[in-house]
This record gives sequence, structure tokens and C-alpha cells, in this order.
Amino acid sequence: MPEELHDLSQGWNSLAAELLFAHNPNGLPAEELAFYERRIRENGGKALEHGCGTGRRLFPLLAQGLDVHGADISADGLRFARKEAVTRKVQPVLYHQRMEECDIPHKYGTIYCDSFQVIADRHQALTTLQRFWQHLVPDGQLLLELFVPREVTQGMDCNDADHPRRWRDMLLRDSEGEVKTIMWSESVDLFEQVLLSKRRYDVYIDGKCIRSETHAHWLRWYFHYEFIMMLENTGFDSITTYGDYTDNPATQDSKTVVYGARRPRVS
Repeated sequence: MPEELHDLSQGWNSLAAELLFAHNPNGLPAEELAFYERRIRENGGKALEHGCGTGRRLFPLLAQGLDVHGADISADGLRFARKEAVTRKVQPVLYHQRMEECDIPHKYGTIYCDSFQVIADRHQALTTLQRFWQHLVPDGQLLLELFVPREVTQGMDCNDADHPRRWRDMLLRDSEGEVKTIMWSESVDLFEQVLLSKRRYDVYIDGKCIRSETHAHWLRWYFHYEFIMMLENTGFDSITTYGDYTDNPATQDSKTVVYGARRPRVS
């Protein structure tokens, strides 16, 4: 059967969105939910999740009584988010747009995002930071989850086409089929700090593959002080890090690093 090729820089659509939707009922780890709830409450006002996808993080925060809006480039992701909203009997505010084109008629006390690095173009990434700054109220906080890919920290050949990673099989949520996923690195540019990875999804029913897709995924990584300078040059201050969804500063041993930065009270 012909295999479809999808560019994830245009959004996590098709099977990628279906798998995100399949994750929704799993909820969030307690420490992750508590971290974002705490930050949003302390910052006050509305919050925006840019890159909300199918709403796996958005809906638990709404359930805590928080006023959180969602935005995403993926039409399929937002379609599933609206479907989830019907199931949960809520009416989230959702926007269909790219991060670097963020243009929403609100300003927020908190903007958070865990998919900033999918913007592979450096100038678009800088534009995104500027857009986020413009959409924060004075003293509002930006929260971005960043990481350095294992292909960099563990060596370029740790995850290549000949040695792909295999993810656990997952049942689709709104249609038949079990999805088998493999992921590999197509190229790693250490000079430009850009990784191209690919992942193939195979859908099986009764042991027969009935659908296959390959998704290309660009990712740019940043090192610690490089990213701090980017935030400073955009106009942010009070820049800090949070390690593993706690209020403690991140270290080299942190599995999850969230950068926090504020729009100054006086711009």
C-alpha cells in the first residue's frame, strides 16, 4: 500500500493527532498538573496553551476551574479537542494558528508551551518569542519546556534508521486499530542545532496492516545560556528554570526543564 508522508512542521495531523487523542484519557501526572495549576493561579488572569493539540493538558486544567485558552497549528488536533470538549461538557476557547503568527484578542497572565522547539527556523522562533511577549500582561509569565535531544547527549548514532526506537503499541480511541510506532533520526546538524527525525505509524487490525504513515519531524535545540540570551533580547526579565515540575531550579540531572520568563511590569 502507498505510504503517506506528513510534515509535522505543519501540525500534528492525521495519525499523529489520533495518537495524541488516544492519550487524552490518561490524564496528566499529578506533579505536572500541580505545577501548571500553581503557576497559573499565582500569575492570575487567563492562561494560554499554545500547542495545545488535542487538549491532554488543557482539559485537566479547565477541570481545576482555571480560565485557559488553547491554540494550535493542527486542524486535526483541534478537531479532536472539540470532540473531547463535547465528551467533557465544556466549551474551551480554541484558536487555529501558528505560534509565530500568534494573534489573539487577549492578553494573558501565563502562556505555556511544550512544543516551541518544533519551530526549526531560528527567525520564526525569535518571532514567536516576540509574539508571546506581546500577548502577556505586565509581569505575566512565559513557561517553555525545552530539552536537548538524546541524539546530541548520547551520540549521533544512538537512534538511526538502522536502529529505530519502538514505542509501545497503542489502541486508537475513536476507530478500530492498534498502532505500532517506530522512530529514528534522519539527520543531526550539530552546527545548526537542528534534528530531523522520522516516525512511522502502522495501524493493524486482526494482525493485518491496513494503514501506514511516515511523519517528518524537525526540531531545533538550544543550550542553557543561549536561550537565556534569546529571552533577554526579546525583552523578558525574571528568567528562571524549574526542574521536574517543581519550584526548584533545574540542573543537569533534571528530566524536565521549564524556562520561566516575565514581561516587565514597565515595558
